[in-house]
Amino acid sequence: MPPKQKKLIDINHASETELMGIPGIGSSLAQGIVDHRPYSIVSDLTDVSGISEKKLETLLPFLQVSAFRKKTVDEKPSKEKPITKLGHTEAFVFLEDRNERADAFLIIFAGFIIGLIILLLRRSD
Repeated sequence: MPPKQKKLIDINHASETELMGIPGIGSSLAQGIVDHRPYSIVSDLTDVSGISEKKLETLLPFLQVSAFRKKTVDEKPSKEKPITKLGHTEAFVFLEDRNERADAFLIIFAGFIIGLIILLLRRSD
């Protein structure tokens, strides 16, 4: 009789408790797996501190990745950069580099100066 097949754990959706039920995964490793989500393939787990290639081999029989996260061969990486916070503000995040931000500030400043000049010219009439 073949051994009973256990249900595979989906690393993109499993709770820490479910992950700790896998032999070789403790609480800190389970937390690391949850923190590094989402995964596109199971071998992405090597990005988690404490999971080497050898450790991954022992975990493979227990793990799977949800079908919606698998990448196809034809899928091209996005050219868009992720939005990140700049200090404590998100102003001008859409401007990708420092030169674009500097140009935007100059345009805003120039508009302000032109507005002041117009106000001064109207007052002098």
